[in-house]
Amino acid sequence: MTLHAHSAGMVRRMGRLFSGENDTAIIVAMDHGMAAVPEGLERIRPVLERVLQADPDGILLNPSMARQQVDLLARRNAPSLTVGIDFVAHEDPHANSPVAAHYPQISVEEALRLGADCVKSMLVMGRSDRAAFAENVSYLRTMAEECRLWEMPLMIEPYLWGDRVPEDPAGRAALNADGARLAVEFGADIVKLEYAGEPAEFAEVVVQCPVPIVILGGPKRPAQRDTLADIVNAGRAGAKGIAIGRNVWGHGDPRKMVRALRIALVRQDLDAAMAALA
Repeated sequence: MTLHAHSAGMVRRMGRLFSGENDTAIIVAMDHGMAAVPEGLERIRPVLERVLQADPDGILLNPSMARQQVDLLARRNAPSLTVGIDFVAHEDPHANSPVAAHYPQISVEEALRLGADCVKSMLVMGRSDRAAFAENVSYLRTMAEECRLWEMPLMIEPYLWGDRVPEDPAGRAALNADGARLAVEFGADIVKLEYAGEPAEFAEVVVQCPVPIVILGGPKRPAQRDTLADIVNAGRAGAKGIAIGRNVWGHGDPRKMVRALRIALVRQDLDAAMAALA
């Protein structure tokens, strides 16, 4: 993988994360607990144990859970650890409610003490409150500077949530593309992005992005084929990784799901990916 930053620490940490075939990353997101108790993730330790048996390239955790489960991530061949360093609070954590606030959790230095190879931060796109947006941007610039100081990769996730998010798919895809560009402008080394729009449109977003794009998972899909089809299209467009949670730890056999996701991303073969779930 060609990196836009060539410090030794950055190269090593990016290499640990993008360690899959063709420098790809299958990341299992397990950072859902900041929005109340997630169904299926009530007891995170046994779920994490099952996920680790699937040999993903990375795990995404919030700081406290990363600290509490550190023994499970201590082995030499453990997945790379990404730590979420902030969180978005909603007016009602149990409902599809507006964003109320955006808070930091820990510093980059503390993430290093947790053993992180990457940190993730949010860029909330779609709110009318421009002062809140400016505060979010200022926070990201500070985090980007801290990450450069510590040679820590920064993953920024454009988070489409607010009264200005279009309801039509084309408008949402356009805002998604703007979020990817802004994330890079604000210092992202990796962009965690929703797969949106037509395949050709998304391919253009990837071409225009000078850093690796990792596809987020979103809500658990009723049809596994739909999830894998999105990953196939994202892989064809040039996405370098995925960060999926519910569709992995909510699956009856995470090992099969991780294997299917890897086939979908790297080989872009939907039928073979579905066969891996059999």
